[in-house]
Amino acid sequence: MKKRKIFWGIFFIAMAMIVVISKLGILPDVGVFSILATVFLLWMAADGVRHRNFYEMMCAVAFLCIIYDKPLGIEALTPWTVLAAALLLSIGLSLLFGGKGKKKRKIEFEWNSDGSRGIGSSSEQCSGEQIRCENNFGSAIRYINSDNFCKAYLENNFGSMTIYFDNAIIQGDTAFVKIDNNFGETILYIPKEWKVQNELEHCFGNINEHGKAVGTSNAVLHLKGETNFGYIEIYYV
Repeated sequence: MKKRKIFWGIFFIAMAMIVVISKLGILPDVGVFSILATVFLLWMAADGVRHRNFYEMMCAVAFLCIIYDKPLGIEALTPWTVLAAALLLSIGLSLLFGGKGKKKRKIEFEWNSDGSRGIGSSSEQCSGEQIRCENNFGSAIRYINSDNFCKAYLENNFGSMTIYFDNAIIQGDTAFVKIDNNFGETILYIPKEWKVQNELEHCFGNINEHGKAVGTSNAVLHLKGETNFGYIEIYYV
């Protein structure tokens, strides 16, 4: 989060300088808005590559095509054809290559002792020490029932996913939840007795906390990941 704040601070300072310089006639005759948008979208594309976030990458490329459709000779394709193609490409690439953090996910989520994974793809009840829940389009509700909850990976794309942790027990000192939320809403219901370390990040979205974690237990829940063009809502119950 600190790195993002540093970047945005430098970004806005640079943009202020560009706006002033453009009025002095030093820069080529290009609109200030186009310059600002181009710099931002190039950063957005690079950030998508770094995090293997195909939605972020394709969205940036699509808007760059829209801004420069005349020089590229693709006016007939903008804006809706380009946006639709970007959306479909994002979905296809994410399905083929697993989206961002695929390698990390393999390391973080190993097989449970009983030889299975707690995957909540069709059942509303999810159990196990390590749980994975995915939702693509539509809505899903998952209830985590675990006597020894350790890790969970939650992925939501173009939909709404609600996760209840009130029946989960953390036996150790720490547990981890990794969230990838893209163009949708992920809602978490977390016991207020847990200590919560919120390390979530957002790009064109919001992270909202409702209530307060009182932290009376020794267990610490680490929330990691980010939301892109969507929301993460956290309720302490």
